Amino acid sequence: MAIKSNLDKHTVSWLKSQDDKGLLNKNISIQRKEVWDAERKSNLIVSILLDIPVESLLFEEAGGKRLNVLDGKQRTLSLCAYLSDGFALSPKIRLKEMDGTELAGKKFSELPEELQTRIREYELSISVLRPLDSEERATVFFMRNQAISLSKMDLSLVVLGEEAMNAFDLLRSHNFIRQKIKMTEPARRKHTDLQVLLQYLILRQRSEMGFSGSEIMNFCDDIKNGEAELAAEDTAGLLDYLDAALPVKRQYLKKAHIPGVMLAARLAKDGGVPAEAFGSRLDAFFESLEDKPEYMATYGAGSAKRTNVQARVQILCESILAE
Repeated sequence: MAIKSNLDKHTVSWLKSQDDKGLLNKNISIQRKEVWDAERKSNLIVSILLDIPVESLLFEEAGGKRLNVLDGKQRTLSLCAYLSDGFALSPKIRLKEMDGTELAGKKFSELPEELQTRIREYELSISVLRPLDSEERATVFFMRNQAISLSKMDLSLVVLGEEAMNAFDLLRSHNFIRQKIKMTEPARRKHTDLQVLLQYLILRQRSEMGFSGSEIMNFCDDIKNGEAELAAEDTAGLLDYLDAALPVKRQYLKKAHIPGVMLAARLAKDGGVPAEAFGSRLDAFFESLEDKPEYMATYGAGSAKRTNVQARVQILCESILAE
């Protein structure tokens, strides 16, 4: 596999115009969500004002004049947002003043014209790849990000590939996942909702495994290679069951509990337990959690270890199904 590309120089103003025209696809499935905080975005702007070289962006031809943003999404989002007055420079920036101008707290339109021009005319190095297939695209993204601090979950997106990620995205948009579980938006941006779905599938298909980052990546490899099942339709049916069982959000539906709850729901559903009855059993279990020290000892530090995962799930399932 030989990846062909050409290197271009374009200004920040050009990047913004492409985005305004809808020609930049920043949401390919293997990409992270917007994760940079205000400080990091602001320091990018200051780097440009200081004319510090910014790492090249990596785009892919996507037909016509459209481009997929393969690497550089956070930089692209930050630059385009700042030129649109989407945020003010953080007070935590490393350089607080330039040419007599206080930078902290300034939006783009509040900068002197000279500094605005310096940002607009800053030249970015952009490598543009020929159109890729999904395997090539995943390989490029994975290799490009080896030196960057990506989490195991970020890399798992690449391992899964686009087809599987598209299926998981539908599951992540299910009402139970979106509305019933206790999860913050920052956690969702870090793919915690995907993580709990993968953990549930591990419980069903690889009961000898734990939930470490490496084990999850290996399981994603198995899905990609056809050695493990994504089971999207079956999992969607299970989420329907849980949605009916728990009509409102429960405080106990936290990351550590959700995979076990899903497995218990699968066993209950297969055993003919009505959804409402399962919900009542689940409420009763967690309402008396202080009386279950063996269960409580399995989460917190070390909760991803195989022995803790198995103990936690066994206690939950036996208690729920014993009724």
